[in-house]
Amino acid sequence: MKPKLKDLNENITCSLCFGYLIDATTVIECLCTFCKTCIVKHLDEHNTCPKCNEVIHQSHPKEHIRYDRTLQSIVYKVVPGLQKQVDDQRAEYESTHPEVPNTPPSDKGSDGEECNGDTNGKSPPRRARSPLPPLHNTCDYIVPVQVDPHKTTVNGNSSSDSEMEDKNGTLQELSKPILGCPARCPIRVIKKFVQTKLNVQQEDLDILCNDEILGKDHTLEFIKMTRWRTKDLPLVLTYRVRPDI
Repeated sequence: MKPKLKDLNENITCSLCFGYLIDATTVIECLCTFCKTCIVKHLDEHNTCPKCNEVIHQSHPKEHIRYDRTLQSIVYKVVPGLQKQVDDQRAEYESTHPEVPNTPPSDKGSDGEECNGDTNGKSPPRRARSPLPPLHNTCDYIVPVQVDPHKTTVNGNSSSDSEMEDKNGTLQELSKPILGCPARCPIRVIKKFVQTKLNVQQEDLDILCNDEILGKDHTLEFIKMTRWRTKDLPLVLTYRVRPDI
């Protein structure tokens, strides 16, 4: 049984404009998603996420947002006619503003089939927005990262911290331990990802590299250059429950 479109609206709408997501853009610190023009306009005057109020970056918050191609493709597939409307409005805008560089067309995909049942007038308006120049991060690139439970050596044998510290609960392995992360991604984002997947309190979690606890503001680029310079990728990070002192 197909879900009704109104049942999906919470996951495919922008909490700033209340319309369907256009150029879905995700904050890498908290993984909240908005329309690109909405979040860029918000970050002109603020450095916090408008949905969860988490600080994105003290001085350069716009460098910590990313286009979510997968989510935008889903939006276009489940909302009939939305992609064509967006493309038509962009073409019209570019024809009346020749001084603006052409923006890439939206991701191609099916307009999608009508979801089962009508929306009873509860669907948000289907609005397209004037295109903005793409966000550029010239020194950003993707770092392959492997995230595993931390293992310690006891009497020459390797043992995971979760096995040694049952009182802190068992930390399972991630189902997909290989991640592709932006070079500027800070450790606090990796920590939040592990916390979400394993249902662990973030403040009770340590992220390590080469048995060294990493600071929450260390970026993957910094760690790669200082702790993993002579080793092959992926960059291996480990997690453990913070031991009681």
